[in-house]
Amino acid sequence: MSKADILIVEDDATISRFLELELKHAGYDVRKAIDGKKALRAIGEAEPDLLILDLMLPGADGLDVAKDIRERGRDFPILMLTARVETEDVVNGFEVGADDYLRKPFEIPELMSRVSALLKRIDRTEVDIYEASGVMIDIARRVATLSGEQLTLTAREFDLLAYLVRNAGRVVSRDEILETVWKGQHATDSNVIEVFVCHLRNKIDDRDNMIIQTIRGVGYFFAKG
Repeated sequence: MSKADILIVEDDATISRFLELELKHAGYDVRKAIDGKKALRAIGEAEPDLLILDLMLPGADGLDVAKDIRERGRDFPILMLTARVETEDVVNGFEVGADDYLRKPFEIPELMSRVSALLKRIDRTEVDIYEASGVMIDIARRVATLSGEQLTLTAREFDLLAYLVRNAGRVVSRDEILETVWKGQHATDSNVIEVFVCHLRNKIDDRDNMIIQTIRGVGYFFAKG
């Protein structure tokens, strides 16, 4: 199996070099860019398996870069690095297409855990197909369709939708979602999960919240249809 290609977008030379050395030591191929324009150029030359993206960059910030990437139809995982601690900043990152975030300063074991988890999502061998309320999930191909039309989803959105569809007809708790979709890696605020649910509702045309139903104080219910 070929090595995963990771693109680091970080303008701090010390942090960038530190990440490069640690990831190469773990067996990954690593490329680097110092700003958004160079990152988009590098992605155009060869799409990475994973993007590690700093939030605070010169010129266009990480939010702008992530939004641009998703608008271009690129769906590889994005791990956002941020020195900010406000939940709003994290939510904003998820809204523009980031799949996970890591607050600075961070420990290398935690970084490697996040990287490994994100890469596993694009290296699955399941052949399961699930369907509920007109939504079909092909786990092996990582494709989701609504009434036969393919949905455009980020890696995290796909994992959340797949989990809800696989468990259609029963209530799944927020704790279950954190453990399964976020792999229990960190204590994600419940409003961050709600942001993802809102994104999914928009993408599957669930205007009345009848397909993905919020069960207050518990979690979510995906209707079988």
